[in-house]
Amino acid sequence: MKMNELKLVYFSPTGATRKAVMETARSIDLKSVSFDFSVYKEKRPALKFAHDDFAIFGIPVYYGRVPALFMEHLKNISGDHTPAALIATYGCREYEDALLELKTELENRGFKVIGAAAFPSEHSIVPSIGARRPNKTDMKTIAEFGIDLNRKLRKTESFDNSDVHVPGNSPYRKYGKNALFPKADSSMCTLCGSCARFCPAGAIPAKEPKKTDTSKCIGCMKCVRVCKQNARSVNSLKMTMTENKLKKVCQSDKKAEIFL
Repeated sequence: MKMNELKLVYFSPTGATRKAVMETARSIDLKSVSFDFSVYKEKRPALKFAHDDFAIFGIPVYYGRVPALFMEHLKNISGDHTPAALIATYGCREYEDALLELKTELENRGFKVIGAAAFPSEHSIVPSIGARRPNKTDMKTIAEFGIDLNRKLRKTESFDNSDVHVPGNSPYRKYGKNALFPKADSSMCTLCGSCARFCPAGAIPAKEPKKTDTSKCIGCMKCVRVCKQNARSVNSLKMTMTENKLKKVCQSDKKAEIFL
């Protein structure tokens, strides 16, 4: 099938999802344009993709689901029987209903899913779990996923009858309640505003970067990672409890799962 352009749509607060999306895109013979929904904007324009575009959607898994914030962004995106591939990165626990939820939503919005993958990555809250993943071996697997997608695009004339099956259950599992709200240490914060600029949820006021709007915070830890003064952190007791819990249910040697 002759394709027009590669559209990369992703939500990647800590970078692992973006890395997987970009590595996949490298193997696809199309000019690409990126839409990074990790950058907060109060208003976003509607995106309409053509039937001869190819879209890759990438998300991190939160509580076995697509992040609720990204689901809100999808309301402004539509396709015209546009072929699409899905990428979910997860912190070495499980991705559960995330791929099914994303596939169902996109198909309802005019896309035709022709491939999907779940890639283990470093855990955003406890980086020692799946540390430095995706690693070199992971990147090779991700590149091969891109090669397979590229081959499929070239050899298939129409995707009308394509039906890629992904695991998951409906109704989807309930979202967990975020209890990890990074706060600023007033004695260390220099009011540089980096945390506010990079917060994907707009939970940190630009004029008062020492504060956090807990009603908006999604616990992605982006502010913790970008703060050069190490002024932002999560309550140590809550972090220790979360770390102990996650280490019991996560496996750092999880393997990628690909569906074509």
